[in-house]
Amino acid sequence: MRTFTALSVFLACQLALAIEMPPYDLVNSAETYEERVYPARKWATTSHLSISHHEATSNIMFGKLFNYIDGHNDAGIKIDMTAPVTTLVIPGEGPNCENNFTMSFYVPAAHQDNPPTPTNPDLYIEERPELHVFSRRFHGFASDEDWIVNAAQLHDDLVAAGEEGVDYQTYYTVGYDSPFVIIGRNNEVWFMKNDMN
Repeated sequence: MRTFTALSVFLACQLALAIEMPPYDLVNSAETYEERVYPARKWATTSHLSISHHEATSNIMFGKLFNYIDGHNDAGIKIDMTAPVTTLVIPGEGPNCENNFTMSFYVPAAHQDNPPTPTNPDLYIEERPELHVFSRRFHGFASDEDWIVNAAQLHDDLVAAGEEGVDYQTYYTVGYDSPFVIIGRNNEVWFMKNDMN
Protein backbone atom coordinates (compact mmCIF):
# COMPACT_ATOMS: atom_id res chain seq x y z
CA MET A 1 0.00 0.00 0.00
CA ARG A 2 2.84 2.36 0.86
CA THR A 3 4.54 1.69 -2.50
CA PHE A 4 1.31 2.44 -4.38
CA THR A 5 0.87 5.72 -2.50
CA ALA A 6 4.45 6.80 -3.18
CA LEU A 7 4.06 5.87 -6.85
CA SER A 8 0.82 7.85 -7.07
CA VAL A 9 2.48 10.93 -5.57
CA PHE A 10 5.41 10.55 -7.95
CA LEU A 11 3.14 10.28 -11.00
CA ALA A 12 1.10 13.28 -9.84
CA CYS A 13 4.30 15.31 -9.50
CA GLN A 14 5.43 14.26 -12.97
CA LEU A 15 2.08 15.31 -14.46
CA ALA A 16 2.27 18.63 -12.64
CA LEU A 17 5.75 19.26 -14.02
CA ALA A 18 4.49 18.61 -17.55
CA ILE A 19 1.83 21.36 -17.43
CA GLU A 20 2.74 24.33 -19.60
CA MET A 21 2.96 27.74 -17.93
CA PRO A 22 3.28 31.22 -19.41
CA PRO A 23 6.80 32.62 -19.56
CA TYR A 24 7.83 35.53 -17.36
CA ASP A 25 10.88 37.52 -16.35
CA LEU A 26 11.75 37.69 -12.65
CA VAL A 27 12.50 41.36 -11.93
CA ASN A 28 13.07 41.11 -8.18
CA SER A 29 12.77 38.53 -5.42
CA ALA A 30 12.05 39.80 -1.90
CA GLU A 31 11.56 37.76 1.26
CA THR A 32 7.76 37.58 1.00
CA TYR A 33 7.03 38.40 -2.65
CA GLU A 34 8.35 38.41 -6.22
CA GLU A 35 8.16 41.05 -8.92
CA ARG A 36 7.58 39.61 -12.40
CA VAL A 37 6.81 40.71 -15.94
CA TYR A 38 4.62 38.44 -18.08
CA PRO A 39 4.76 39.13 -21.84
CA ALA A 40 1.59 39.75 -23.85
CA ARG A 41 -0.18 36.46 -24.52
CA LYS A 42 -3.65 35.05 -25.29
CA TRP A 43 -5.87 33.60 -22.54
CA ALA A 44 -9.31 31.93 -22.68
CA THR A 45 -11.49 34.03 -20.40
CA THR A 46 -14.92 34.31 -18.79
CA SER A 47 -16.47 36.54 -16.10
CA HIS A 48 -19.05 36.21 -13.33
CA LEU A 49 -20.60 38.46 -10.68
CA SER A 50 -20.75 36.98 -7.18
CA ILE A 51 -20.29 37.85 -3.52
CA SER A 52 -18.21 34.70 -3.01
CA HIS A 53 -14.92 33.93 -4.74
CA HIS A 54 -15.44 30.21 -4.09
CA GLU A 55 -18.92 30.18 -5.64
CA ALA A 56 -17.81 32.08 -8.74
CA THR A 57 -14.63 30.16 -9.41
CA SER A 58 -15.11 26.60 -8.17
CA ASN A 59 -17.75 25.44 -10.62
CA ILE A 60 -19.30 28.17 -12.72
CA MET A 61 -16.33 29.72 -14.48
CA PHE A 62 -13.92 26.80 -14.22
CA GLY A 63 -16.50 24.46 -15.77
CA LYS A 64 -17.04 26.73 -18.76
CA LEU A 65 -13.31 27.09 -19.38
CA PHE A 66 -12.70 23.37 -18.94
CA ASN A 67 -15.41 22.60 -21.49
CA TYR A 68 -13.62 24.92 -23.93
CA ILE A 69 -10.34 23.00 -23.69
CA ASP A 70 -12.27 19.70 -23.72
CA GLY A 71 -13.48 20.36 -27.27
CA HIS A 72 -16.26 22.95 -27.00
CA ASN A 73 -14.60 25.21 -29.55
CA ASP A 74 -15.03 25.87 -33.26
CA ALA A 75 -12.23 23.44 -34.12
CA GLY A 76 -13.72 20.67 -31.96
CA ILE A 77 -10.29 19.87 -30.54
CA LYS A 78 -8.97 19.15 -27.07
CA ILE A 79 -6.45 21.67 -25.75
CA ASP A 80 -3.90 20.86 -23.07
CA MET A 81 -4.60 22.16 -19.57
CA THR A 82 -2.16 24.85 -18.47
CA ALA A 83 -1.27 26.60 -15.24
CA PRO A 84 -1.85 28.86 -13.52
CA VAL A 85 -5.56 29.60 -13.55
CA THR A 86 -5.83 33.33 -12.90
CA THR A 87 -8.86 35.22 -11.62
CA LEU A 88 -8.97 39.02 -11.74
CA VAL A 89 -11.00 40.29 -8.78
CA ILE A 90 -12.67 43.70 -9.01
CA PRO A 91 -14.22 44.21 -5.56
CA GLY A 92 -17.72 45.64 -5.34
CA GLU A 93 -18.44 48.73 -3.27
CA GLY A 94 -19.54 47.76 0.21
CA PRO A 95 -19.27 44.56 2.28
CA ASN A 96 -22.22 42.69 0.73
CA CYS A 97 -21.92 43.83 -2.88
CA GLU A 98 -21.18 41.55 -5.80
CA ASN A 99 -17.58 41.36 -6.97
CA ASN A 100 -16.57 40.96 -10.60
CA PHE A 101 -14.49 37.81 -11.14
CA THR A 102 -12.72 37.19 -14.46
CA MET A 103 -11.12 33.75 -14.75
CA SER A 104 -8.62 32.79 -17.44
CA PHE A 105 -6.78 29.73 -18.73
CA TYR A 106 -3.46 30.38 -20.46
CA VAL A 107 -3.62 29.34 -24.13
CA PRO A 108 -0.76 26.87 -24.83
CA ALA A 109 2.06 28.00 -27.11
CA ALA A 110 0.88 25.58 -29.82
CA HIS A 111 -2.37 27.58 -30.14
CA GLN A 112 -1.16 31.11 -29.33
CA ASP A 113 -1.13 32.29 -32.96
CA ASN A 114 -4.60 31.01 -33.78
CA PRO A 115 -6.55 29.74 -30.75
CA PRO A 116 -9.87 28.00 -31.44
CA THR A 117 -12.91 30.20 -30.85
CA PRO A 118 -15.08 29.17 -27.89
CA THR A 119 -18.57 27.97 -28.82
CA ASN A 120 -19.94 29.23 -25.49
CA PRO A 121 -20.79 32.94 -25.89
CA ASP A 122 -19.79 33.52 -22.24
CA LEU A 123 -16.16 32.86 -23.18
CA TYR A 124 -13.72 34.84 -25.29
CA ILE A 125 -10.06 34.88 -26.22
CA GLU A 126 -8.38 37.68 -24.28
CA GLU A 127 -5.40 39.47 -25.79
CA ARG A 128 -3.78 40.11 -22.42
CA PRO A 129 -1.12 42.83 -22.65
CA GLU A 130 2.21 42.68 -20.85
CA LEU A 131 1.52 42.26 -17.15
CA HIS A 132 3.85 43.60 -14.45
CA VAL A 133 2.92 42.01 -11.12
CA PHE A 134 3.92 41.63 -7.50
CA SER A 135 3.22 38.07 -6.37
CA ARG A 136 2.83 36.48 -2.93
CA ARG A 137 2.73 32.66 -2.66
CA PHE A 138 0.89 30.55 -0.10
CA HIS A 139 -0.14 26.92 0.16
CA GLY A 140 -3.14 24.67 0.73
CA PHE A 141 -6.79 24.76 -0.35
CA ALA A 142 -7.55 28.49 -0.48
CA SER A 143 -10.75 29.82 1.09
CA ASP A 144 -12.26 33.24 0.43
CA GLU A 145 -10.59 34.42 3.64
CA ASP A 146 -7.18 33.05 2.58
CA TRP A 147 -7.24 35.11 -0.62
CA ILE A 148 -8.21 38.29 1.25
CA VAL A 149 -5.68 37.77 4.07
CA ASN A 150 -2.81 37.13 1.65
CA ALA A 151 -3.76 40.10 -0.55
CA ALA A 152 -3.79 42.29 2.57
CA GLN A 153 -0.37 40.98 3.63
CA LEU A 154 1.07 41.56 0.16
CA HIS A 155 -0.34 45.11 0.25
CA ASP A 156 1.33 45.75 3.63
CA ASP A 157 4.66 44.28 2.48
CA LEU A 158 4.70 46.38 -0.70
CA VAL A 159 3.83 49.56 1.21
CA ALA A 160 6.54 48.81 3.78
CA ALA A 161 9.05 48.25 0.96
CA GLY A 162 8.14 51.60 -0.62
CA GLU A 163 6.99 50.08 -3.90
CA GLU A 164 5.30 52.70 -6.10
CA GLY A 165 2.81 52.59 -8.96
CA VAL A 166 0.91 49.57 -7.59
CA ASP A 167 -2.82 49.17 -8.32
CA TYR A 168 -4.42 48.13 -5.03
CA GLN A 169 -8.00 48.48 -6.31
CA THR A 170 -7.97 45.10 -8.05
CA TYR A 171 -5.97 41.91 -7.64
CA TYR A 172 -5.49 38.45 -9.13
CA THR A 173 -5.99 35.13 -7.39
CA VAL A 174 -3.79 32.48 -8.96
CA GLY A 175 -4.02 28.70 -8.61
CA TYR A 176 -1.48 26.21 -9.91
CA ASP A 177 -3.02 22.84 -9.04
CA SER A 178 -6.01 20.76 -10.05
CA PRO A 179 -8.67 19.99 -7.40
CA PHE A 180 -7.23 16.47 -7.18
CA VAL A 181 -3.88 17.67 -5.79
CA ILE A 182 -4.09 17.32 -2.01
CA ILE A 183 -0.50 17.91 -0.83
CA GLY A 184 1.79 20.81 -1.77
CA ARG A 185 -0.82 23.06 -3.35
CA ASN A 186 0.50 26.41 -4.58
CA ASN A 187 -1.52 29.62 -4.73
CA GLU A 188 -0.58 33.24 -5.33
CA VAL A 189 -2.12 36.69 -5.10
CA TRP A 190 -0.97 39.37 -7.55
CA PHE A 191 -1.14 43.13 -7.53
CA MET A 192 -0.44 44.88 -10.83
CA LYS A 193 2.16 47.58 -11.27
CA ASN A 194 0.88 50.44 -13.43
CA ASP A 195 4.09 52.05 -14.60
CA MET A 196 6.17 50.00 -16.99
CA ASN A 197 9.42 51.92 -16.46
